[in-house]
Amino acid sequence: MSSLILLYTLLFLLVALALILAEKLWYSNHSWHLSHSKLLTCRKCGNVFQLPRQAVDRRCPLCGGGTQPFQMPYSGIHETLKQRARHEKE
Repeated sequence: MSSLILLYTLLFLLVALALILAEKLWYSNHSWHLSHSKLLTCRKCGNVFQLPRQAVDRRCPLCGGGTQPFQMPYSGIHETLKQRARHEKE
């Protein structure tokens, strides 16, 4: 009887470990991160948009104005996001 309980416990732990590994692999393959080099702000209208990967035209899709790289405005939210990003890296 004790060997049967031990077998079920080990089987449960192995299944749990397999599920955790599968979830970590899925998350690393499907997590979406913004490309900071492709996130742009329109100088004319202030629109923030992401430039598609193969696009060469860097003009704003709304007004056709010139663009500049996006910079996160400084705020308390910005600090919270930075702390969250640091925590996720650990």
